[in-house]
Amino acid sequence: MERRIRLIQAMPACVHCATPFSASKPGEHFCCRGCEYVHELIHQEGFDRFYELRGDATVRPVRSLPFESRDFGWLDEAVAAAEAGCAPGAGVEAEFSLEGISCVGCVWLVEHLFLRHEGALQADTHPATGHVRLRWACGRMDLRAFAEEAASFGYALTKKRAGGSVGEARRMATRLGLCGAFAMNAMVFTLPRYLGMPPDFAFAGIFKLVVFLSATLAMLVGGSYFIRRAWESLRMGVVHIDLPIALGLILAYVGSIAGWLLDVRTLLYFDFVGTFVFLMLLGRYLQVAALEKNRNRLQRSRPVPESVRGADGGAPLGLDDISPGTRFEIDPGQSVPVAATLDRAAVEFSLEWINGEANPETFQAGRQVPAGAIHLGREPARFTARETWEGSLLSKLANTTREAARVPALEKLLRVYLIAVIVIGVAGFAAWWSHAGGAPALQVMISVFVVSCPCALGVALPFADELAGARMERNGVFIREPLLWSRLRLVRTLIFDKTGTLTLERPVLDNPEAVEGLDGAARFALAVLTRDSLHPVSRSLLESLGHDGQRMLRGGVAADATVNDLPGMGRLVEIDGELWSLGRPGWVAKAGGETADNGPWADLPSHHHDAELRRGGVPVARFRFRESLRPDAASALAELRRRGHRMVILSGDRPEKVRKAAGLLGIADADAHAGLKPEEKEALVREIDRRDTLYLGDGANDSLAFNAAWTTGTPVVDRSLLESKADFYFLGQGLRFLPLLLDLAKRRRRAVSSAFVFALVYNFAAVGAALAGWMSPLVAAVIMPLSSVISLGIVGWGLRSGDAARAGSARGGDVDVRTQVAADPREVVGTV
Repeated sequence: MERRIRLIQAMPACVHCATPFSASKPGEHFCCRGCEYVHELIHQEGFDRFYELRGDATVRPVRSLPFESRDFGWLDEAVAAAEAGCAPGAGVEAEFSLEGISCVGCVWLVEHLFLRHEGALQADTHPATGHVRLRWACGRMDLRAFAEEAASFGYALTKKRAGGSVGEARRMATRLGLCGAFAMNAMVFTLPRYLGMPPDFAFAGIFKLVVFLSATLAMLVGGSYFIRRAWESLRMGVVHIDLPIALGLILAYVGSIAGWLLDVRTLLYFDFVGTFVFLMLLGRYLQVAALEKNRNRLQRSRPVPESVRGADGGAPLGLDDISPGTRFEIDPGQSVPVAATLDRAAVEFSLEWINGEANPETFQAGRQVPAGAIHLGREPARFTARETWEGSLLSKLANTTREAARVPALEKLLRVYLIAVIVIGVAGFAAWWSHAGGAPALQVMISVFVVSCPCALGVALPFADELAGARMERNGVFIREPLLWSRLRLVRTLIFDKTGTLTLERPVLDNPEAVEGLDGAARFALAVLTRDSLHPVSRSLLESLGHDGQRMLRGGVAADATVNDLPGMGRLVEIDGELWSLGRPGWVAKAGGETADNGPWADLPSHHHDAELRRGGVPVARFRFRESLRPDAASALAELRRRGHRMVILSGDRPEKVRKAAGLLGIADADAHAGLKPEEKEALVREIDRRDTLYLGDGANDSLAFNAAWTTGTPVVDRSLLESKADFYFLGQGLRFLPLLLDLAKRRRRAVSSAFVFALVYNFAAVGAALAGWMSPLVAAVIMPLSSVISLGIVGWGLRSGDAARAGSARGGDVDVRTQVAADPREVVGTV
């Protein structure tokens, strides 16, 4: 088993982003053309220190971002607002969101890119929030030039978005620092008493007062966090792990006050209270900080517009203001928010969010466009609404909220635990009261409640999550929800969307030699024709041109030539008096229209994705495309099938394509469902799920199915709504991480179970000592942190295996890249 796990983990990592990927040929060092382009650009510009600062951290793959045309018109308004009323040369600032930033190297690179522009003063970038604050000299800087340069390095500057704050983690860090100081004070001023300070010592009363105030402040600052959460969970009828923590803190604090007032030294647990609050906050901070970082890591703009423009340049309309008959416009790249009628001209739309089909579809004027269709044209499109936003399918798909997760087994265990502790404590009090009196009985009861606090588990559980999460991050997988691990161990059925999840998100160029063989003029024409197109074929071609294509666009005298779109046919542009076209096979573009082709290749069979580049109507190159499975999908699913997992495909794509994908992946026809609407996907998941399903999808049409699945994951793709809804997301192109993820969940379970067994033994021993009257504040102060350290060691030992995940990291590794090429060519070039 361990050998198989090591084989699954041992993959080369992208030299630029450090994301593990499956190489399709020996010597392949990048997961995508975007990373290859940015790596070369960083080297050319002398920014190689970026990789030293990045270290082993996994950053988001660049993908197609440097090749996309972006509209920074909004930036002029932001600059004007920031510079309003300022004196020339005075410092002004504004805050923006920055997509793609995630490590110290990113911070360094963005700062250096900004400061080399004239008028730039300071750039403060925050990877945890995805925000950047820029400061520049009023009227002396071209901020748009910086935004365009940052995009070429893989960072997209956008309007500052709501969210993306560190919120709870930042507040908890403040609590943690204060409670650490309070705990230290409590321990320092309690130590003289443990070392034999006599009660009549001159400063003994002051020491007691300092300890009491330190514990009180710790309760107010840190203990209140657990008490509030425990109370809120009880109000909702949920027994949370914070409840025994809060109960132990309250009883220890109240008992200590009683001991102080009654002058019973064996009841003084103030130092325990301070230390316990600090340790519990430390464990919770590790957990919350990691989750918030992963949730904020992909804060980015979405194709769903927040508002639309009224027709003919009218005032902006909120989505809630749309009603049947409302006329509105949307920009290229945005989705149609409601079902609407296209008012004029033919426009190409992608329906991938609706049915999973990657192929664009042309809509003529007067045809109804479904909600969720993504506008692929170059000019704004005008519509007449046929429904309200509230009634549209997209409003349901765009809803990223999910029902709060609960673990009934844990709640039951906590109930039994609390009842047992209370019964034992009260019984001990009654037994000692009968023969020793009130003070010893109270000391025994408080001791039972104090030593039974789940301190060891309160630290060990977050530590286990941190270790497991860090291991998966090295494999390009990022955890968003804390209950993922407990749910993964129950997974028996894996449900996949097809397009973009089992397959790559856009068609793959099957004959790259066609691009490599173009002369300079043809390469430049191809770059111009594809530079700002949202069509998946155009984007694949522009990426294939790589650094050379971007250099041509920046330096070409005709780079600003007007490109004309003929929806459903192709694009044409005139360069130096010659007409160039890129379109479907057999289409000849002319300045005044198009005709059928009778020239070369006209009689050759064509695939739906094929395209031709023509010069003056004469074919120059033909490009063949295919929809390809993710590089290691077949091997990953074969390993999961060998372990007894069931695999299911739920797709909106055509039946013949789904059947072919299922055949390549070894999935039974009965488990391969095609032509599904989002509601039908949700219904099937609810039918299949027995609290044991893992659903992997990438599109808005998977959003409703996410609500029904036991746990969920999503790949990071160019257009997605699901990163903010999934329990985890992954950056790489492959699925080889899946067996490792499920195996790691089981190993975490075993490690946590071992820590739990130790906690039980510790509690039995400690409670027994308390009932015997042997427990004292000094003993409790020693065994509590000691038990926590032992629990951490048990968890760390239990999760020690699997460190081979670092093999093949961007620092080199000793993995022979030849072993990474799939033996079965279908894994890399499987055409669907």
